[in-house]
Amino acid sequence: MNRIRFAEEISRQVLTVLGEGYETELSRVRKNNGVIKDVLYIRKEGSECIPCFYMDELYRSYCSGESEFGLAEHLADIVLNECERVREKVPDFLEREWIISHMFLRLIRAEGNTEWLQDAVYVNFLDLVAVFYVLTEDEEDGIKSYQLPKNVWEVLELGDAETYFSTIVENTRRLFPEKLWCVEHTVSECSIGGEEQASTFLVPAQEYVSRKLYVLSNYRRINGAAVLLYSDLLRQLGEKFGGDYYVIPSSVHEVLLLKETEEEEPEYLNRMVRTVNEQQVQPEEVLSNHVYLYSVKDGSLQSVTEG
Repeated sequence: MNRIRFAEEISRQVLTVLGEGYETELSRVRKNNGVIKDVLYIRKEGSECIPCFYMDELYRSYCSGESEFGLAEHLADIVLNECERVREKVPDFLEREWIISHMFLRLIRAEGNTEWLQDAVYVNFLDLVAVFYVLTEDEEDGIKSYQLPKNVWEVLELGDAETYFSTIVENTRRLFPEKLWCVEHTVSECSIGGEEQASTFLVPAQEYVSRKLYVLSNYRRINGAAVLLYSDLLRQLGEKFGGDYYVIPSSVHEVLLLKETEEEEPEYLNRMVRTVNEQQVQPEEVLSNHVYLYSVKDGSLQSVTEG
């Protein structure tokens, strides 16, 4: 079946499995970087829980051999079990202090996201934006969260988003501590987060010169580019590198770090980033088309653009 017929069939079969009292809706939603996704909403009358399933993922499973009915049963099982858990937690989800303590930030590019950001709470960061989210569940098999809408922020009466920015950065680091590892030695990770103190580096200082390229993310490796908001961490890395270093945005999930030397040309690094983004990174996961430089002297991250 093609995608359109598959979506219609899944929608119909989910209702068959769930029975009366449910309805489905096929729609399209705008994601990061202007990417449009086909989704399936499943609603139950009187329920606050409205699960959303991305059709691309379901269609890939179908093309890999999963039956439509098997997928429909799987979705119905999620609806019945997950929604019941959500209903139990609704009192917490609506409590002001709980929401504040579970806010965190995701870092995305500003360009191409103007329309998507109209209903978002965010703070500008260089040529990027830090978008406010709320973490509802953090389990071994994954996390659940939602983007904080402007109307909810207004109900919370927190005022200007920038006033709360430093607090949410602290939340983000607490909920998603950083992790650093060496590209050349991916088996022996260089951890600076999780159960370790944030200031603890497991790589000897002298090796920050010999091992040139590092990957920096959070311990989940999901939306890990937000670690660039951890100013103390960037300063500590500058001390370990013994000078300025480049931040190469591989995706919204992680960045690469490279000590600045005379051998590295910013123009070459920028071309490399653009090429990788065009050929290897999913459109919704592109963070930026140029590198950044952390200046130890200024204690700040700066855009490195051409021209």
